[in-house]
Amino acid sequence: MATADVVVVGAGVMGASIAFQLARSGVRVTVIDERPPVGGISGRTFGQIRQHYSNELLVRMARRGFEVIDGWRDEVGVGDPGYARLGYLLLVATDQIDALRGNVELGRGCGVDTRFVTADEIAAIEPLLVADGLAGGAYEPDGGYIDVTRMVLSWLTAAQIQGARLLSGVRVTALRTAGGAVAGVATTAGNIDAPAVVTATGAWGRELLDPLGVEVPLGRLRLDMATLEIEAGRPQMQCCVTDGNSNVVVRPDMGRRVVAVAYPDDMPAVDDPLAPGADEDHRAHLDRLDAAFAARMPTMRRARVIGHVSGAYDVTPDYHPVIGWAPGISGLFLALGFSGHGLKLSPTVGEVVSAMVLGQEPAFDLHELRPERFDEGDLMFCAYGPGARA
Repeated sequence: MATADVVVVGAGVMGASIAFQLARSGVRVTVIDERPPVGGISGRTFGQIRQHYSNELLVRMARRGFEVIDGWRDEVGVGDPGYARLGYLLLVATDQIDALRGNVELGRGCGVDTRFVTADEIAAIEPLLVADGLAGGAYEPDGGYIDVTRMVLSWLTAAQIQGARLLSGVRVTALRTAGGAVAGVATTAGNIDAPAVVTATGAWGRELLDPLGVEVPLGRLRLDMATLEIEAGRPQMQCCVTDGNSNVVVRPDMGRRVVAVAYPDDMPAVDDPLAPGADEDHRAHLDRLDAAFAARMPTMRRARVIGHVSGAYDVTPDYHPVIGWAPGISGLFLALGFSGHGLKLSPTVGEVVSAMVLGQEPAFDLHELRPERFDEGDLMFCAYGPGARA
């Protein structure tokens, strides 16, 4: 336990992907998480996947992620990600139609199967939607959702088959450095020496970085999700839907169930979304859901709430991830701030991070996602405004 070639801190969707790619490259990798597998924020994610973005880099990374998800047997060889291909509809406000058309053309230029759809086409794709007054939307037939638990456990199993060590229930208390370089990590089970450390801790990234003077502008925003069940005999949802007008995201789940999120105008900050009692008060979220359903999916107002859970986004000022070497500390790699992008990007993130850690040239130029961009004022573009995550 005392040494490793690389330590990956965090065994969620990002850490699991990175650990798998490092292990298959033959390095001695140890992945550490104080919670059981999928016991953190990765276990409380919406699960929806799509390829609609405002930046070519993220579109191409998401497209590669879809290739891995769709070809899991050949790409990973263990388990599967539970990919359900249902289609993805994005509806935006009228003043955002030009931006949406631009993103559709960007996606098509990168090889994504996507197209602009009119109100009549929207109603045909998802009959539960009230499309009256909509100026249009974007549709991806390959969109859908994944089973995050199956995905993470498949990666972790594959990584361990390749020789990775998984330390579950062990907390990293500090990142150890010497002479401006990483020396390893301190944990509740003792020190581990390693010349390279990858922080994939999601919403808890700053707890380890702040003591080193590594300033990454990360915030934690609360995300509420409800699981509902549509009455037997009533029409069921057919497609994953994001409606920028009513600020609701809904996707089918197993059987008659759907998972839904209604975002507030300003997402509240949260200290610890996994603390006891943190997700007990969900009345405000259900009120937002009811208002959104009344405007866009009135038949959903009859659905019965059968579950509710709170999670969190780790967000940066431009709602795009931080991927790159930590400024000033050799051997410390950052993979943080995915702001809801994580599921569709995670297969690609595992590939590019492992390549960079191993001193190889990654398949994508990650300059736009470098940690220094915030100090330099060179933020990533969001076509639909701050917080849109697209």
